[in-house]
Amino acid sequence: MTASAAITFDFGDLKRAIEHSDADALVQFYADDAEMIIVDRNRPPSAPMTLSGKEEITAFWRDVCSRNMTHRVGREVVGAERAAFVEECAYPDGCHVMSAMTLDLRDGRIARHLTVQAWDEVSCAPGRTS
Repeated sequence: MTASAAITFDFGDLKRAIEHSDADALVQFYADDAEMIIVDRNRPPSAPMTLSGKEEITAFWRDVCSRNMTHRVGREVVGAERAAFVEECAYPDGCHVMSAMTLDLRDGRIARHLTVQAWDEVSCAPGRTS
């Protein structure tokens, strides 16, 4: 009988991946069948953006991490089955975005990721979605 190593969720590693815009590191935190839901002004609760599976989530993070912006993570609360935190982003044009994120964890991976976000209405370019 062989012992398999249990995967442990490391919030510090997730925080570093977000703050360093490391999409490849970020996607390693997600289960293959993970779901990501994003709610904001353009994607309300009745019609949120829903990404299903690691492939769609990878494309999302690659897009976000390719943008010229900074990320700061804080206000984290981490438990065995859930984690929550706030991410604050800033674009060079002065636009600021704040996201509250809740993660449901399963076997050390993110199974469900919910983001509710808002951005500066005045300083953000029209049509920007995140």
